[in-house]
Amino acid sequence: MSSRSENLIAVLKKYLPEGVEDYCHDILWQYGIQLHIKKPRKTKLGDYRPPRNGEAHRISVNNDLNQYAFLLTFLHETAHLINFEKRGYKVQPHGKEWKQEFQLISDPVIEKSIFPKDVFSALRNYLNNPGASSCSDANLIRVLKRYNKNSQHLIFVESVQNGCKFQTSDGRIFIKGEKLRSRYKCIEVLTGKFYFVPGLMEVEPYL
Repeated sequence: MSSRSENLIAVLKKYLPEGVEDYCHDILWQYGIQLHIKKPRKTKLGDYRPPRNGEAHRISVNNDLNQYAFLLTFLHETAHLINFEKRGYKVQPHGKEWKQEFQLISDPVIEKSIFPKDVFSALRNYLNNPGASSCSDANLIRVLKRYNKNSQHLIFVESVQNGCKFQTSDGRIFIKGEKLRSRYKCIEVLTGKFYFVPGLMEVEPYL
């Protein structure tokens, strides 16, 4: 094994569950993927960019994800890559073709039995009909976040009582309001402006 491969595997081990680093390494080499591990982004967990002007495939994943969420996000974006290579831009980003590729790329990981029982069960349910985000399924995201580091003091917005305050990771304070589908209409205390906050956002109670 080349030193370059050894270095890549060493990096992957920092972010992935034990036992899947070789599988993910082989995916990266097979498709010539540039993997970018990014600082946390509020709007996405990862993304895929197809080759442009002779560049390589590019996948990014946020560096604050727990090992199981990191793996699923990486596989999610790899499914986009494979879908693009086979079908180009002619299919929906998260249509039936992408769902098929995501299921296929995930099967070898499922067979390794690396997931805790709760994650495995939630993931199997999710894989029956994966959605637009690898963490979009409400049950799966709840289970995955049990394995986040330093999140014991955090709660979901959906768990905050209506009319009570909570604080987001950037220090802003809100008062929770009525539910509208998967989001809640909340008012920011400082500005008086309304925001639609996801029910599965992690926040701190504010007393």
